[in-house]
Amino acid sequence: MRLRSTTSGIALVETIRLAVVVLATGGAYRLSLATGDGSEDLLLVLLGAAVGYVIGGVIGRFAVGRIDAAERRLRSVPAHSLLAGAIGALVGMVMAGAVTWPILVFGANVYTVPIALLVLVVLTIVGIRVGVSRGGDLLRSLGATGRLPVSTFSGGHRAKVVDTSVLIDGRLVDVCRSGFLEGPLIVPQFVLYELQGLADAGDPERRSRGRRGLDVLTSLQRSSGVALEVTDVDYPAIDAVDAKLVAMAKDRGAGLLTVDGNLGRVAEVQGVTVLNLHTLADHLRPPVIPGDRLEVRVLKPGREKDQGVGYLADGTMVVIEGARGREGSQVTAEVTSILNNPQGRMVFATVVRPDEPTRLQPRITA
Repeated sequence: MRLRSTTSGIALVETIRLAVVVLATGGAYRLSLATGDGSEDLLLVLLGAAVGYVIGGVIGRFAVGRIDAAERRLRSVPAHSLLAGAIGALVGMVMAGAVTWPILVFGANVYTVPIALLVLVVLTIVGIRVGVSRGGDLLRSLGATGRLPVSTFSGGHRAKVVDTSVLIDGRLVDVCRSGFLEGPLIVPQFVLYELQGLADAGDPERRSRGRRGLDVLTSLQRSSGVALEVTDVDYPAIDAVDAKLVAMAKDRGAGLLTVDGNLGRVAEVQGVTVLNLHTLADHLRPPVIPGDRLEVRVLKPGREKDQGVGYLADGTMVVIEGARGREGSQVTAEVTSILNNPQGRMVFATVVRPDEPTRLQPRITA
């Protein structure tokens, strides 16, 4: 790739040099005809060619340097920003033509041409800047939401940067479809690459997680009520994906959507708003307090003697005393204590007969 770029640059320099040599030689020849002294025609033409060769090389190398610099800058600009800028420039040129054509038709050329050029340049620049700054909203208003990669988020709703873990988790689709998350979801390309690496892994469990994350992303793209933005903005100086996510959330003024508790704590320390689906699920679980009786199916024996383990409908683990040996059967258990930790909630209970009175004091309500 580097050799190809060097070769094309040399070719461009030589092309510009040739053009300047031809122009300079032609100018020298016209000058020799104007002087009328034929004895120095050849010398003047050769001098013009030599001057054109030198100046053409300087102009060619300068042009190639500016082109290379522009190419390096454009590599860091997202493709959708280039597209939005091009559309804005085209709209600006059309508006400039609509404004200036009556003047060009009826006015004096000595004044109208510079004015028309000035209007054209100004409106084109305005179109580029407006297109780049509001291109995401424009594309979404045209029905391109979730299908074109855009990075400009809507005003009025705070954007959320999406972590790999929350895509693998799978609950994000239902939460978005329920309408509890407003504003666009930003998915960086390095998150897509991480999902692709998981999906291509040799370990079956990692491969299954990666594919589930890609399926969730596809479902979000197809959901009409979800504004999904895929951005190719990267942070080459940062190696860790988690650190890149925190940096992007800070730069965009966005929240961080994750189920990774450690990443959430690091982001909160750096001033980033964290939306953890595990925390949301804990807050939405039905309240359970000591003394409540639950109908639980025992699924497996517990760690301690005479213990059985079951689960509530929301996934809460219930450790039941006196339930060992009753796997597969439904038991009535009375809650004795509750343990809350960052990984979720665990309920401890004891098997009781349905007609047995509760051993704890009844709750008193005001």
